[in-house]
Amino acid sequence: MDITPTLSAILIQSHAPPIPIASSSTARLSQTLDAFLKEANQINQSLNELLRYLQSIRQPYLSNAPPPRRHHQQQPAQSARNGLPEAPTHLTDAQREDINKETARLLRDLQSSISNLKGVADLRHDAVTKVLTRKYGSRKSLLFRWAAGEDKDAGKSAQQIDEEGRERTLKIFRDEVVRYLMMKKNAALRRQQMMLVTRAEREREKQMSKLSDVRNKSYANRQPSTSISDRVVTTRYNNGISSAANEYADADLRARDTYNPALETSSSDYAHQDLTPAQLQLFEQENESMTLTLQNDRLAQVNKVEASLVEISQLQETLAGNIAVQHEQISGLVMDAEDTGENLTKGNRELKRASERGSTARGVFWVSVGLCSFLVVWDLIF
Repeated sequence: MDITPTLSAILIQSHAPPIPIASSSTARLSQTLDAFLKEANQINQSLNELLRYLQSIRQPYLSNAPPPRRHHQQQPAQSARNGLPEAPTHLTDAQREDINKETARLLRDLQSSISNLKGVADLRHDAVTKVLTRKYGSRKSLLFRWAAGEDKDAGKSAQQIDEEGRERTLKIFRDEVVRYLMMKKNAALRRQQMMLVTRAEREREKQMSKLSDVRNKSYANRQPSTSISDRVVTTRYNNGISSAANEYADADLRARDTYNPALETSSSDYAHQDLTPAQLQLFEQENESMTLTLQNDRLAQVNKVEASLVEISQLQETLAGNIAVQHEQISGLVMDAEDTGENLTKGNRELKRASERGSTARGVFWVSVGLCSFLVVWDLIF
């Protein structure tokens, strides 16, 4: 809604000059700038939502705690604006993978949108520059530059200077807007990368702690246990001791009994005698299944860590590419600054030369005036 007429009426009532009516060129410039800012604002809002979402899911994303028992597994609802799931209180591995994929996809889309925005702005600047050059002409001849003394605005009308200055200001403004969007996109990329790295480190620490627990349990299993086979062996051993005590109660056993290891029955023999072949086969199958399950779990965890590392490497490559682009832009700005310094130095030198040439020309002029006056007087006298 245009409120310019209303403000003009209020100013007239207050005995103030009204707001001047914008020209057609100013109106077109305002429309173009509004379209650019509208697109940039949409990208900025998407980046802000992405940063807020990454901050909100940081705690459940990095948590290694098991899910609550009464937790109802549901797929997280999708956000209405950018397709990201809403921030849950607990995340499974599948949900973390979905979040990684959606975040990477959104970052790629934002990168493409920023690149398109910059490309459109550059194309428009080139087109406007060509139109101005065709409208006012180009003064790039050596004679003109020597006469202007490196003054870029020499020989230009006020309208041309105003239009060119407006276009330069608009170009600088749009470049700064694009640079700001790139900085925010890189900040979101670094935040996601840090979350992936932290998650991978915590997963590795968790696996190390599990390996430590398995070793401790295996050491504890070497101690006397209360399994079925051990209880059977213990019962048989106690019964054997009691029967032997009753049988040899009155016998003299001092230094006459010899120990023969071949006649001793081991505890494993007692356990095997007490268990049927079907039970032994069942125990072996359970042991093999537990070992296979443990190996599959370890392999799945290793695959997840490997996928996370691949994702991290891709994000690092994207970040390195963005840093390289920014480095090129900064190098271009530095070169422009150096060229500006050189141009200023040349301009000062040309001004000094022009001032010297001006004094010489003035001397020649006065000498010529004196000579002409002398000739006129000489002609009048003689």
